[in-house]
Amino acid sequence: MNEYIINLRGKASLPQELSIGNNYKIVAEGAITEEKKSDKDDGDFIITYKFEPVLVTIENDKGQRIKAKDTRRRSQQLRATLFRVWQARGDVTDFDEWYNKKMLEIISNVLE
Repeated sequence: MNEYIINLRGKASLPQELSIGNNYKIVAEGAITEEKKSDKDDGDFIITYKFEPVLVTIENDKGQRIKAKDTRRRSQQLRATLFRVWQARGDVTDFDEWYNKKMLEIISNVLE
């Protein structure tokens, strides 16, 4: 039977300190950036995914939330936002084509 493993990698920039000895709940939105397949020598595989966080929220045991800063460049944030819009619309056009068209529209608007 195949095994599936996720490696959590990356960091989050916090606006305040955390305390040692406290319990925290971490909610992370991010992307799978790598997939590695290793043979178990019995016909099955160990499949490992690398997860890199983009947006992180930390909740302490009292329910207080701390939002980590989004450390992506603005261009990365814009591309991610455009991807969500493209997905929500259910567009049949290839994302890269749609993205290039939208970027040209944005550039045109800036030049006006």
